[in-house]
Amino acid sequence: MSYEKVLGEVVRDVRLRAGLTHEACAEVVNATHLRQIEKGLAAVRIDTLVALCGVLGVSPSQLLLVAEARSAGQEVGEHLGANNKQIRMLLEAGRFEPVTSKDAARGIRGQKADATRDETRRLQAEGLSKADIARQLGVTVRTVERYWVKPVTQK
Repeated sequence: MSYEKVLGEVVRDVRLRAGLTHEACAEVVNATHLRQIEKGLAAVRIDTLVALCGVLGVSPSQLLLVAEARSAGQEVGEHLGANNKQIRMLLEAGRFEPVTSKDAARGIRGQKADATRDETRRLQAEGLSKADIARQLGVTVRTVERYWVKPVTQK
């Protein structure tokens, strides 16, 4: 079953358990569109989902967690335990730490280039040759040459 269909069923179930009609949710999504969402025939925009969750009295993360559990064929409690364990690991690994706007603008390639430059200069200071550095870093000698610090000549 598609994720949209599962999510729609969860929205429908939460709405019904809250004792709300389609029309009671009309302030955030019209009744026809809500019916399509609940049948999995229409995608729901994030801002609409957030507003709908406000009417339903649940958070978007709770709604999505239940949809993920159902989609995976798991009990919600079982899925919640596995999810909590995984999110703790991701937090410890720093995966949700903010990225500076400078790093975001440079992207992955820029960050890798910065790391290669820094490591090239560190290994150069240790006295390794360009070829040895290239081999150790898994890059070409030409890449190492790009980051090689030239000696300062005095006049």
